[in-house]
Amino acid sequence: MPRPPEDPAFHDFLDDVADLAEDDPEAALQLLDEAGPEWQGNPELHYLRGDLLWQTAGPEAAGPHFRRAIRLDPRHADAHHALAQVHEAAGDHEAMVRHYLEVLRLDAHDDIGAGIGTPEDQRLIAAVAEAVLEDLPEEFRARLGNVPVVLEARPARYLVEEGFDPRALGLFEGPDHFGQRSAEPAAAPSRIVLFYANLLASYPDEDELREQVEVTVLHEIGHYFGLDEDDMERLGLD
Repeated sequence: MPRPPEDPAFHDFLDDVADLAEDDPEAALQLLDEAGPEWQGNPELHYLRGDLLWQTAGPEAAGPHFRRAIRLDPRHADAHHALAQVHEAAGDHEAMVRHYLEVLRLDAHDDIGAGIGTPEDQRLIAAVAEAVLEDLPEEFRARLGNVPVVLEARPARYLVEEGFDPRALGLFEGPDHFGQRSAEPAAAPSRIVLFYANLLASYPDEDELREQVEVTVLHEIGHYFGLDEDDMERLGLD
């Protein structure tokens, strides 16, 4: 099914709903009910309704609206991503992976059209990551000496097939600092991966991008030193 034509009035309406949702999701849902019949075929309306219902009633209530958005536009990557998380909450690993793989395919395709990931973009992210490492206390820098920070566009397919979020911003792989002491010689080396296309797509503003690269690098360094996700949240690195 082709995407509906752009309608400035509809986008203004969605902006109003999104602004209201920041303080009152219930009121935003009521405002969505006022959408005219001419807008009911737009997948963005159903995607936004699903997002609001997740906040107010949970993932099970949101699922049908994400599915409706996908029926209206099978290329709606955000709806596929949200539906994957609905399946994750329900414990349906197979369905989660199926939608995550579609997100990976659609996002990679959109990267080309949007020109995401130019050499200049990658140099900026690499420079910010390098600055973060240089600012670490010497004792931590020394322990990270054999842990490279590498850039990849998006997570590899095999990771997504295992259930890894295709829109993750970073990844720590390999033995952590404590595990390296007892790791077998054949163990995979430790490394930190920054997924530059995900970072650029999520944070088009340069200042926000710089901040998020810093948070992501520190987050993955935290994993290297044995911190879990609760620790990251407590430290503001989630």
